[in-house]
Amino acid sequence: MADFEDKNQEEPKTEEQENPLQEQEPVFVRERVLNRSENRRRWISRAALLVGSALVFGVVSCLTFVLLRPYAEQWFKKDAPESQISVPRDEETEESTEGMAAAETEENLEDVVESAVESYRWTVSDYENLYRAVHEVAEQAESGIVTVTTRTQTADWFNNPIETEGQVSGVVWSITSYEMLILTSYQAQENETTVEVTFSNGVSAAASVKAADGKTGMAIVSVPLAGVDDITKSKVTPVALGSSVAAEEGQPVVLVGSPKDYVGSIAYGMITYIRSSVKRQDMEVQMLYTDVSTTDKATGFVMNLDGEIIGMITSGNTGTNTSAIGISDLKSSIERLSNGSSLAYLGIVGQDVTEQVSEENQIPEGIYISEVAAESPAYNSGLQNGDIIYAIDETEIASVADLQEFLEGKVAGEDVTVRARRMGRDGYTEIEFPVVLGTR
Repeated sequence: MADFEDKNQEEPKTEEQENPLQEQEPVFVRERVLNRSENRRRWISRAALLVGSALVFGVVSCLTFVLLRPYAEQWFKKDAPESQISVPRDEETEESTEGMAAAETEENLEDVVESAVESYRWTVSDYENLYRAVHEVAEQAESGIVTVTTRTQTADWFNNPIETEGQVSGVVWSITSYEMLILTSYQAQENETTVEVTFSNGVSAAASVKAADGKTGMAIVSVPLAGVDDITKSKVTPVALGSSVAAEEGQPVVLVGSPKDYVGSIAYGMITYIRSSVKRQDMEVQMLYTDVSTTDKATGFVMNLDGEIIGMITSGNTGTNTSAIGISDLKSSIERLSNGSSLAYLGIVGQDVTEQVSEENQIPEGIYISEVAAESPAYNSGLQNGDIIYAIDETEIASVADLQEFLEGKVAGEDVTVRARRMGRDGYTEIEFPVVLGTR
């Protein structure tokens, strides 16, 4: 019993157990053993951080290089000597080789074409087909080609009345709701009595001259639709006015109207020469020269192969090589004449004095008058050869084109003041000339 009691007795408590709040001795080394999985995760995270930082640094470096490279190249180029500039000889050699190859290809193509043409056996049918195709262009315009007949009554020595007539060709260029407008060559005749138009189907109708330009020999003839039967109306097709500005030397053309003395004749040829800025009274025009030979009585029109009128044959433009005024330079006049308005007339032929010509020759800018038409408004006002026109009224006139544009806005009988400079002992003197514009 004594032994049992001794075992159940509590063992004496230590000082630490009795005083738990008493300060414990410091522990200098504490170790913790990590398991392998936790150590691997930490290593992977560190490696990922390192790789990510490297990628970010690389991207930033690339962007910095790209952005700063152009400026760096400019900075270094400023100090670089000119001798460092090199010629890309390899590229030149390649280009030369390509050029030679292209030239050889073109030569080979030309040889093939030439060989094919030489080997082809041309027949009469080919020749006929060529002219038939060109003739179709003339046929398309045939319905719009008309004969304009003017009749004039005079008297003989015994005072017996004599009626004479003249015929020229014309073309229907527009049809309105009440009339046909015909462009034709025309010179006014004294004692003229009647004007008649004969269409391609032989039907005739009374007509009248709406307005005319005596300096170019151009007129607009009007045929009232009320005087034309329905069948004839249905057969007449207006011929379009094309562009002479687009004309080229060597271009095939068809001459229609009356290039061979009688209305309805046609001729084929080509444009051999184009002359721009041909000076005429109060205007400058483009002239188209062809290789078609005609007579002094010929009239008509030059058409391209699209069936459009690009030139008008007028008096003085026929002979060995028929020439025509470019239709583009006549369109403004055609418009005014078609509206029944006359064209204002001054009566001078001039040359442009540009700034360069002025400096080289020490003369004022403007229009140098090389010719004053006799009995013209300019002649009657006192203008002379050698005068230089620089303004009309308050409008500056620096060229013949300016004069032409100015006159297009005026009417015959209108008063204007021409301002010019005339050479004298003390140089050029400004003079004003009151002018009453006439009718062309």
